[in-house]
Amino acid sequence: MRSLAISSALALALIAPLSARAEHAKVTLEVEAGSKKETAFVDQTPPDTGKNPRPVLKVKAGETIKIQWTLTNVYPNKTLADVLVHSFVVKQAKVGQKELPPIVDDVELETAYRMDFKPGGKSGARCKLKIDTPGVYLIRVETRDTQSDHEHFAAIDLVVEGAEKK
Repeated sequence: MRSLAISSALALALIAPLSARAEHAKVTLEVEAGSKKETAFVDQTPPDTGKNPRPVLKVKAGETIKIQWTLTNVYPNKTLADVLVHSFVVKQAKVGQKELPPIVDDVELETAYRMDFKPGGKSGARCKLKIDTPGVYLIRVETRDTQSDHEHFAAIDLVVEGAEKK
């Protein structure tokens, strides 16, 4: 009887943290330039830059960059109300930078909107852009205000190299 009580307590201790951090979103981010493509899948905050290393895509300055992302509510019976969906491309200091760069003058692209995600509800976007200034950029799509103890995002580091001289 005592071992059953200990087993039950141990099982409860293991399950409780999992249910407290239940996943509510699936995020996929694809970035493509020419024949090169990288895909990032859901990560979570905290910390702000997540737990997984970001994929890196190298492109030439002025090359067309295609960005596509999708965000899905994976709760089977819960609506995520008034969620802010934020996406951006911003210059950063280096590949794998741990702190999020400020979204100020070096923003290449930024979108934000609020919506309710019913169970299984999805949202997404596709866009194209060209970046003429060599450097390292962060491409990120993220949730905010999900009334959870964590948020979800997907991110890719983009290295824009100088155009080849002819």
